[in-house]
Amino acid sequence: MQTLRRFFHLIRPYWFSRAQWLAWTLLLAVLGLSLAIIYIGVFINQWNKDFYDALTAFDTAKILPLSIQYLTYMALVVLCVSSAGWLRKLLLIRWRRHLTEQLQEKWLREHNLYRLSLSVQPDNPDQRIAEDCAMLAEKSIDLLKNFVMNMAKIIAFVGILWEISGTLSFQIAGQEVVIHGYLVWLALFYTLLCSLLTHWIGRKLHPLNVQKQQAEANFRRTLLRLHDNAEQVAFYRGEETEKHRLATYFAHIERNWHAIMGREFRLETFSAAYLRLTNILPLFAVMPLYLAKTITFGTMMQARSAFASVQDGFGWFMDFYKRIMEWAACVQRLAEFNESLAQLPPLPTPIIQGRTLVCDALQVALPHQPQPCLVPFSCALQPGDWLQLQGPSGIGKSALLRTLAGLWPAYAGKISLPLGNVLFLPQKSYLPFARLDELLCYPRRPTEIQADLGQLLQMVGLAHLSTQLEVARDWALRLSGGEQQRIAFARLLLQRPQVIFCDENTNQLDIASARHLFSLLKQQLPEAIVIAVTHQAELADFFNSQYVLQRG
Repeated sequence: MQTLRRFFHLIRPYWFSRAQWLAWTLLLAVLGLSLAIIYIGVFINQWNKDFYDALTAFDTAKILPLSIQYLTYMALVVLCVSSAGWLRKLLLIRWRRHLTEQLQEKWLREHNLYRLSLSVQPDNPDQRIAEDCAMLAEKSIDLLKNFVMNMAKIIAFVGILWEISGTLSFQIAGQEVVIHGYLVWLALFYTLLCSLLTHWIGRKLHPLNVQKQQAEANFRRTLLRLHDNAEQVAFYRGEETEKHRLATYFAHIERNWHAIMGREFRLETFSAAYLRLTNILPLFAVMPLYLAKTITFGTMMQARSAFASVQDGFGWFMDFYKRIMEWAACVQRLAEFNESLAQLPPLPTPIIQGRTLVCDALQVALPHQPQPCLVPFSCALQPGDWLQLQGPSGIGKSALLRTLAGLWPAYAGKISLPLGNVLFLPQKSYLPFARLDELLCYPRRPTEIQADLGQLLQMVGLAHLSTQLEVARDWALRLSGGEQQRIAFARLLLQRPQVIFCDENTNQLDIASARHLFSLLKQQLPEAIVIAVTHQAELADFFNSQYVLQRG
């Protein structure tokens, strides 16, 4: 029941919105075409009786019309199958897009992607958004469609099977037992027994599928990190170590794979035996009626087809057991991710007013350390003030900067920021695979910026890149650490924030280059408030005040 509750919580924003009438229309069309296939199957069932009776009676005059009739039925089935498949795919991509956007929006809202990384987050959010959303949409629609088709089979064929069954009478301990529609009861009892056995054999597939998705995602994440840090690995000559690390993660995949193999081997062995027995069981079940000459051979074949359809309808749970376990694993992983985002505490909101930056008794705590790491911090900065934060490594300077920038949630005290834009410059800037002009203008687009980007590159010392503004490549691997920090300064000059937080953002540059960029910053943004952490003593004269942090 918990899986169903989680599932309905995940699908509610899409399926129970008034704007999703088209989704319901597509779903009903898919189900309607699937039901049409079942309806045509009823006619094919009657055709079975007529065709085999004609064969038994050597009635050649009926063979050709019946053959044309069968081809007509097949053409209608093919049309329904192909149309339902196309509409199903359209519905899948629409639902997947909505579900993906919904989770992405929650993940990117209020710095949740960063805040989640500070806590014990669910593993591999990227895999849950990219793959689990697609799997949930696909498996949910397929399971529902097949469930509806199976229920339709029961409704369509149970009456036929009941009528053919007639009444079965036999003696038990001198008492006569009469069973009406015994073939229907046989199909129900047989399917119920096999379903219970199927669940008993395959019940461990659910946790194994959850572990499978986690192991696959961990392996892929390690490969991506290796790709992103190829240069550092090469510098350290760490290829052998990385081979061992990858082998360790792949061993998790292999162990899980063997566990699933063993469980599915038992399940598939039982399923194969069940299917083979199902093919012959209806013949033996209806044979007494045929031997008693109460039904014709054609009726016996009709009964076999109807029994198979009714049994197939009853056997939905067993036939789709593996898919149900995979679906349940998707629901669990997406629900855990959704719940972890919902459980994040609200982000404290600083006061935004005036032109000054004011902190009053600000106390900052590190993750998983409830006690503040610093003596309460207070300051009042006017436009144009530059403040340098000093203190030994690990004392919490970066945490204090992130708190002032509105990124760090674990703090107490008062923060008042001036009106306008706030920008944080870390040691290493984010450089996605994109065109160079897009990197410079990030997070805005080049079309939104009215500036000479070539001249901007020249100002920050990257004139050699001015001819490559429209070139898309992995600039994080192409540019040196110092060049990446120059890109960050170029972004800074484009965005022109009122408050700038710098966290060792010139440590990859020589002193002359660092002083040039700081001088450029003072010249271009004279009214900006700058709070910086830097261990380059040669930059101290740029700051009109210093603050030495002490441990709390």
